[in-house]
Amino acid sequence: MSQHASRSGGELLVDTLAEQGVTRVSCVPGESYLPVLDALREAPIEVDVCRHEAGAGNMAVATGKLTGRAGVAMVTRGPGAMHAAISVHTAEQDAVPMLLLIGQVALRDRERGGFQEMNYHEVFGSVAKWVVSLDTVERIPETIARAFRIAEGGRPGPVVIEMPEDVLAETAAVAAVPRIEPLTAAPTPAAVAQIRERLRVAKRPLVLLGRSTWSQETADAALAFAERYELPTLAAFRCQDYIDNTSAYYGGHVGLGTDAALAARLEEADVILAVGGHIGDAETKGYEILGPKPGRTLIHVAASEMDVDRYLQATIAVQATPRAFFDAMLGAAGEPPVAASGARRDWVSTVRSEEVARSIPPVQSDDLLSAIMTQLADELPADAIVANGAGNYAVWVHQFVKYRRYGTQLAPASGAMGFGLPAGIAGGLVHPGRQVVVFAGDGCFSMAMTEMGVLRSSGVPAVVVIVNNGIYGTIRLHQERRYPGRVSATSFENPDFVMLAQAFGFTAERVTTADDFMRVYRAATASGEAAVIEVVVDPLRSTPSVRLDELV
Repeated sequence: MSQHASRSGGELLVDTLAEQGVTRVSCVPGESYLPVLDALREAPIEVDVCRHEAGAGNMAVATGKLTGRAGVAMVTRGPGAMHAAISVHTAEQDAVPMLLLIGQVALRDRERGGFQEMNYHEVFGSVAKWVVSLDTVERIPETIARAFRIAEGGRPGPVVIEMPEDVLAETAAVAAVPRIEPLTAAPTPAAVAQIRERLRVAKRPLVLLGRSTWSQETADAALAFAERYELPTLAAFRCQDYIDNTSAYYGGHVGLGTDAALAARLEEADVILAVGGHIGDAETKGYEILGPKPGRTLIHVAASEMDVDRYLQATIAVQATPRAFFDAMLGAAGEPPVAASGARRDWVSTVRSEEVARSIPPVQSDDLLSAIMTQLADELPADAIVANGAGNYAVWVHQFVKYRRYGTQLAPASGAMGFGLPAGIAGGLVHPGRQVVVFAGDGCFSMAMTEMGVLRSSGVPAVVVIVNNGIYGTIRLHQERRYPGRVSATSFENPDFVMLAQAFGFTAERVTTADDFMRVYRAATASGEAAVIEVVVDPLRSTPSVRLDELV
């Protein structure tokens, strides 16, 4: 006879989440997983009730990035799962550990085409690391624990878990599963020696930091590695907080719209050391640069073999987590084998000076965002969390904010609009006391404005900046380039965002100058409460360097 108390499937699931260190979950409730909701009443787990499943999922993604442990979202079946699907895609693209728990029809009714029934193995099989159904109540603890190990190990990513409603109501007397830790990998001494030699003879090396398991300790190790080996270091698309941007060895952000000078430096590099990531289209201008080239060495350090050789064939491939790799390279015996070359140091200086120059916002009478960023970037605390979704407004954020600590950038590599607001809320909940600034275009914000209610109930004192240009700016830019003068489906009418924010109980103001923005921003941060600032900008100013009416 078992010595463990009998518990329902819902209780076993929630207790296992608590054993794995989960302290909060986000959800939109559904009748398909009522036993779980009931069990949460007695659990040491906070529940963030969202207005839309995409918001719940995006909060889990942000939690996963900030904590390194899988963020957890719960949704109901059918429409709930499909609304949350965007967050699963973001977790996969961003290499962030996440669990999405979905209510499901009873096992006895499976494949009868019941109300809101779907086959989630087929729906999520191409994007999740693992899709599993809790078909046996006794196995719920072991399955949930394994889901954490899979989500957090190798290249982190999402796991989708079906919760059949009849299994959640069944009972069993089984033991809890202690907290698990993800598997790790480290480079061999032979690999370390081989890489050290390649770096010793390199004339124009570059390091590219990409998506993988990361933390502040990893960011510190990355900086120490760059300094010891004298290596200019770049951040892959929306990985800018992986290293201190104020370092003399930080060379810039490689992503959509990479600066021409930085793209040229990538082409000049004779050794590229990629740590994490998979070198995709965002880092290669749509696979136009960094192609195979005689004399170029690519060293790729990845926690999963699935990240290697997806575009460029690696000269040297090493399976290791970033932290294990940096520690091994820093701990290697002897002095770092860097050739004492003036040319090598000139290369480091050149890459850095170009980054410093492009990080200074231009002074242009029609460019309100550059004028705002000139002042805002210098006032943001080093640990401020800056969240954004997708849209051309993000170009200003990525180009002019100086990220100094890990976990200060919440931005989706998936390019998901509507991500910034729920991510910023999650950031404030994970790190109370830290300043949170959410940037969103008017189109981006409109896809998540329902979560303003969550912002209100959470008490997170975020400053939400809505950049209003009245168009889908990114698509309009592509449209004008391919079909000049033939505008189609990229303009829309907006609500009054100030009145909308006030309806939720927030202080809100519309601004048209940088001085007014900073006045409202400073008042908001001093108040300790959330506020909304609507910034009305010229729709023709597409990026800091492009106007739509000046395209050739």
